[in-house]
Amino acid sequence: MTFLHASYLHLLWLGLIPLALWLFRRKAKRVQVSTLLFFRTLAREHQESAWLRRLKKILALLLTLLVIAFAVLALARPFREGDGETPKSLVILLDRSASMSAVDSNGKTRLDDAKLLIKERLNALPENVITSLVVYDAKPDVAQSRSTNRRELIRILDEVQAAPMEDKPEEAVEVAKRLATLDEPSEVWQVSDHIGPKEISTDTKIRTRSFQVALEKPMNIGITGFQIRPAPLSRNHFDAFVEITAAGSNVKVVEATLEARLDGRPVQLRELELKPGESIKLILPLEGGKGQRLEMEVRVAEDCFLWDNVAIAPLPETKPLVVAWFSENPDPFVGLALSSLLAEDRIQVLKGGIKDWPIKEKPDVYVFENWLPKEWPKNAPALILNPPVSAGPIQARKLDKGVPYDAVRSVLPDHPVLYRVASGRVAVTQTSVLNVSDSLETLWMAGNEPVLAAGEAGGQRIVVVGFAPSRSEQLALLSSFPLLIGNAIYWCAENNEALTTLKPKRSGDIVAVNADSVKWHVWDGARVRDFTEDVKGGWLELRHLGVYETENGKSEATLLLSSRETDVSALDISKTPVENGKLQNWTSGANWSTALLWTLLSLLLLESWLFHRHAVY
Repeated sequence: MTFLHASYLHLLWLGLIPLALWLFRRKAKRVQVSTLLFFRTLAREHQESAWLRRLKKILALLLTLLVIAFAVLALARPFREGDGETPKSLVILLDRSASMSAVDSNGKTRLDDAKLLIKERLNALPENVITSLVVYDAKPDVAQSRSTNRRELIRILDEVQAAPMEDKPEEAVEVAKRLATLDEPSEVWQVSDHIGPKEISTDTKIRTRSFQVALEKPMNIGITGFQIRPAPLSRNHFDAFVEITAAGSNVKVVEATLEARLDGRPVQLRELELKPGESIKLILPLEGGKGQRLEMEVRVAEDCFLWDNVAIAPLPETKPLVVAWFSENPDPFVGLALSSLLAEDRIQVLKGGIKDWPIKEKPDVYVFENWLPKEWPKNAPALILNPPVSAGPIQARKLDKGVPYDAVRSVLPDHPVLYRVASGRVAVTQTSVLNVSDSLETLWMAGNEPVLAAGEAGGQRIVVVGFAPSRSEQLALLSSFPLLIGNAIYWCAENNEALTTLKPKRSGDIVAVNADSVKWHVWDGARVRDFTEDVKGGWLELRHLGVYETENGKSEATLLLSSRETDVSALDISKTPVENGKLQNWTSGANWSTALLWTLLSLLLLESWLFHRHAVY
């Protein structure tokens, strides 16, 4: 048993006052009276035996001493830790990531519950315990380091706010371990809605505890994937890719609505139904111009976490891709497909023959038709049409005679290369036998042979086509072939610098900004608002979700896009009460003081009742 305010224990000497009054009380005197009629109406205690009156007086003394003792103990605030001694130092590891803003039915966030839990447990520790506070989201931040100023710690704790970022606790755990080793024996408390590690350190002098403050029955659905790319054959047309994910902790199937808006004008509306843990991927066609603002919002009833419901991004300004086309006996329909992209200012074509290889310039995409170089280029992705031999990661063999097929079978119909391509209407003539390696995936099968494959080999994106369009029945006359070529080129160059403006930034990233300030158009979880933020030192930490615009007119999007944060955790009832964030294993000073005060009140009521009913005084 230990006391938070042991200085109050000296007040126990007050018990000497009623003890002295009881020992040195005045004795009764004998007085002669003329009649006893009046005294017969006196209280019954005067008619009791002497031993009973003495017992009542002792009981009255004991009750008075107990009242004083319990009052002093309540002021001293005793506490006892059920499974160990008081640590010399304490490191609090507090999660402030996006999912900590999830609210319960009373409107309290997970961060609010975490703060309340920490304050209650701090009340059970002496004031001289050295405390440190480490808050973390995408990176750790030491909010207070090795201090005994409990009031300052509470003030800093109250100022902590959730940030729209994915949590990365690994670095924060390392910081907590280093702080804990400075003053041993020590404790580390990790407070989060996710279940933390069972042991942060194997050192016996560092004890670790994980407290989960998750919701019992969360309900959430959010946007976990988003990207905009230009449509291959259409000017001012874009394709918006969006992935919607339901939390695995959802207790039922949810019905949601996805709405797309351009500058506040609705352009797409979809009704969705998702099972717990299920994801749906959609590609929405859009028509708009540079600078228009696209807003994607998903709505569901009883949603507990709102930061992942909205994605805001500007329609980008696209740069033409530089395509180096090398061919032996070029197919005219391949040239028509590339010309259609060239007419829309989507690409710039550098055409050459075998004699022109190798090229000095570095293109964004290589296109090899009916020919492959002996020295495989690894500095750019490649589209290979009808390869005659094997080279680099391509394993192929040319057929002496083409094999016609009336139809192809789509193996991966949702692959971006096949977007809007009518695979069911395609008839091809196979001219190359492809040996698809582990790094490539088959997209089309003709009979039992792969005729279209795509994938990555050594970090290089590759698309391989094993048929000739001019020899395939009606293929060259359909829009599917130029769409296939355009999709393949854009998928290959997806990570290219020419398309980097199409990729949104992740919240928590640090970007270089050549401006003194930026204008934000952000989603704060409740509404969309605008404000201006100053830039210090030419670097900007992206701590908001939305679109920021610099003084020179450059706009970029910042999104959460985190499956970890969208998958809001549910309270794990299989864990111990301490791990669930409850205090049954820890008897705190606040709880003991409350019990003592209730006992004190009960003693006062008992003493009053004995005094009035049984003359105990």
